[in-house]
Parts: sequence; C-alpha cells; structure tokens
Amino acid sequence: MGLKKTIRKLKFQGEILVLDTLDSLLGRRPPLVPPRWLNHDGITFDGADETVQMLKDYAGLAPNVAILDLGCGIGRIASSLTKELSPEGKYVGVDIVERAVNWMKAAYKPHPNFSFYHLDVHSSAYNPQGRLKTDEIDFNFLGNQKFDIVFLISVFTHLYPAHVRHYLELIRGVLKPDGRLFASVFVNDDFAKERQRLAIETKQKLTSRNFRYVGDGFYAPRSANPELAVAFDPGQIESMWSGAGMKLEEPFRYGSWCGRPGAHDFYQDVIISRPV
Repeated sequence: MGLKKTIRKLKFQGEILVLDTLDSLLGRRPPLVPPRWLNHDGITFDGADETVQMLKDYAGLAPNVAILDLGCGIGRIASSLTKELSPEGKYVGVDIVERAVNWMKAAYKPHPNFSFYHLDVHSSAYNPQGRLKTDEIDFNFLGNQKFDIVFLISVFTHLYPAHVRHYLELIRGVLKPDGRLFASVFVNDDFAKERQRLAIETKQKLTSRNFRYVGDGFYAPRSANPELAVAFDPGQIESMWSGAGMKLEEPFRYGSWCGRPGAHDFYQDVIISRPV
C-alpha cells in the first residue's frame, strides 16, 4: 500500500472513530444499529421494513415462525424482525464476517429468541482468511432445527451455479416440509438482455447492470472476478432449483435493476420456492 493511500485510510479511520465516539456520548445510535467501524459496506437500515413486508407477502412471515437468515450482515433485517416476531418465534442469523456476528450476539441479548452464528467461508472481499470453500460448508451447527422461512439477500448474486446448488441442497435439509425459501437473484431473461443490449447500443442508463460475460451456466459483467455480480437466466434457475429438490413458485417478483415495468422497489429480483 502506498503512502498516500495509507494516509487516506488512517484519516478515514480517525474520522469514523470520532463519529462513533460522539454517537456513544450523545446516545444517538439505536442499540441494534452497529457502529460505523463495523459497517464495511456503508449499509443503511432504510428499506428494511419494506423487505420484511415482502417476507410477509411472499413467504408467509408471521409472529410465531422460525426464520433463518443466511448472510445476515450487520443485522439490517434482524433489527426490523424484532418488531415482528413474538417470543414464540425464532430468528437465526448466519454470516461470514466474524466481528459482525460477535457484535450482534452482544447487541441482541435482550432478544433471547434471536441467535447468530459465524460461518467461516472464504471470501476475497469479506473473509479472505476463511478456512472453508463454499462447497465444503454444512449446516451441522444448526443441529436439528427446522425453519418455516429461509431467506438470502445478495448471496446468490455472488455465487457460481455449483455453489448455489450446494446451498439449495443444504437449505432444503433445514426447511420444514411446507417451508419457503426467499432468495434474491438477478434474472437475466429476454427482457433484461434486451434492455442491456439497448443500453450498450444507445449509451443510455437503461439498466444498472450489464451482464456482458457469458460463463459456464451464469452471466457476469466481466470475466475478471465474476463473483462481484452473477446473474442467471430462467432455464439456469430452473435447473439449479429442481436439481436440488426445490420447486419454484411463479411468477418471479421482479426488481428494479433493469428498468422492468411494474417491478417492485426492491433492487434485485426475488424467487420464492419450497421443498418438493
């Protein structure tokens, strides 16, 4: 790292420390919102209630359900679910960033039906020292727990097909027979492809993503580091889901990423499925 970059990083860290200290002294940070130093992506909690409403509308979220959040991040959705779940309900959050998981374990102590686990999976962006490859993970740490709802937001959008299939097989094993999987994806169907083609041809901002690279069973913006954003066409989605023993519920709930008419405000597309 060059000297200028090091100086900028130290300056940024100093500013964050000052702001976090002021938040603590003035009591202006809600108890379930993490300090700035932990918020590596600059995530806001805006829109979390809207996502929870989607879980109600599409996946049957109710006060007494058991829900598994894979890729829970810094607790953005968990914080909203504290207002929805009754003491009979249960939330389990899983993430690959250990410092975030440790913070949430402490922050959510007043909510005994909320628990968090660290899954030590390698990620060049978020967990470069992770000891497990994606296709090596299991859910043994969950014991015999079964869930009414499993949801993943911005997880499958960073995984290759084989890894998505592995996750789906694990998820099928922890879902109740009538449980539902709520997963966000980029659906690269004919409409999305045409929008991307027009955006490139006209140089207009018609879509926020252009999946130009065609990989082995997936699409990505470029061949270098394709996991930064991964899309699948409907046939690829059907193949992965059915191969893992999951039945897709149609229609897909399309997001706003490619400017689709009638899309919901949620950025990515949403797929609902259940065990066969």
